[in-house]
Amino acid sequence: MFVLRNQNSRLLLEIFLLFDLVLAAFTRNEQLLITASRPIISSRSSSRSSSRSSSSSSSSSERSLEDMVAFEYNDLSKYSIRFERCQFVKSYDDEIAQDEDYTTPLATKHFVVYRLCPTTDDCATSCSSSSSTSDNEIIGYGTYVTELEDYLESTIEYQTQAFENMCDNCSEKCNENGEYCSGCGKICYTWENLENLGYVDAADYIECNRLEYGDDDGLELYIGPMCGGSNGEKITIGLFSDGECWTPYNDLDVEEVLGAKLSYHLISHASTENGSVCLSCMEQEDDNDGGNEQDADYDDVNEMCEDLYEVAAKCESKTGLEGGFIQMNRNDGDYENQVQNEFMVCDFIDSLLWNSYTETGEIDYISQQDVVIGKTTKGQRISLILLSFTLMGLFGYILHLRQRIGSRHFALKGMRPSIGHMA
Repeated sequence: MFVLRNQNSRLLLEIFLLFDLVLAAFTRNEQLLITASRPIISSRSSSRSSSRSSSSSSSSSERSLEDMVAFEYNDLSKYSIRFERCQFVKSYDDEIAQDEDYTTPLATKHFVVYRLCPTTDDCATSCSSSSSTSDNEIIGYGTYVTELEDYLESTIEYQTQAFENMCDNCSEKCNENGEYCSGCGKICYTWENLENLGYVDAADYIECNRLEYGDDDGLELYIGPMCGGSNGEKITIGLFSDGECWTPYNDLDVEEVLGAKLSYHLISHASTENGSVCLSCMEQEDDNDGGNEQDADYDDVNEMCEDLYEVAAKCESKTGLEGGFIQMNRNDGDYENQVQNEFMVCDFIDSLLWNSYTETGEIDYISQQDVVIGKTTKGQRISLILLSFTLMGLFGYILHLRQRIGSRHFALKGMRPSIGHMA
């Protein structure tokens, strides 16, 4: 019987070891899936501050070339940036929680979700599963999230340059009174004479600043960008009651306080109310005039897309974008944390798009949430198939071991009478 117990212990030990190996592999994959269901909220304000404090503008170009070598910029030139949504999100902040000047430990983050869509003639359908470029090459798209100020800073700079180029080349000139003109001439005249026409440029208020507003009650007002519309479908300029532009102030109209109407010429792309607007990542010939920093890029991608792609959190795999940061670094084994955290980024972006938050950034537990059917990635499907075969093989091996233990036990039991008779 001692031999039997020793063999049984050895067989049971083998079974436990096999279970432990399978459980460890399964737990590793399960942790990624569980963690992906938790929204992540990260602040990149420190990185934005450090980038703005650089001593020369050429450092941005060098950073894009050196730190983002994993992305093929020639492929990025086939895409265009399309605004999807603006959303405020309140989250716990350690520094604010320890600061006595704040009455709440929650900080309000301002996010913009945008997509890199294949450049096509129809911007509205360019981010579909069957999108293709002008040379009929079918490619996927990516979805990204970045801070509101970063998005506006890059896109408005691009729009300003494009607007100036358009007006310089516009042949439809107006007279001094803005009469007898049409098309681009009328648009350019309005833009160049905003103040005389009773307008102010909304692009001048993309950063939170204090307003010089006289009030007998000592009211202090601040102005800055905010998410407009019922579901953040556009970016507008609004009033706030705090210096961080976290708490909207809706008792007064912003144009009434400014004493002028707001012109959204340079921010019109950040809206989906009247259809989507796509901003091409292809570098224009005028961008390289004068030997500016883009001459050092050696690619066909403009600075707007380079900068936004660098600072954004990326969700690319599930929508089929090829040659991007996630795919290339997964193949090379670099930036392991960022590649593995793509599931978390995609989940967070989905929470912004699925009406999970209110207009002011609180979690919306009252309104009906959008229902979206989740899809597994190719890697997840392969892992599940391999795990299924492993479990089936392990179950068969357990049955085999059970039969061996049973047959040996039966053989030893049958030998007892013989042994007793001989005794």
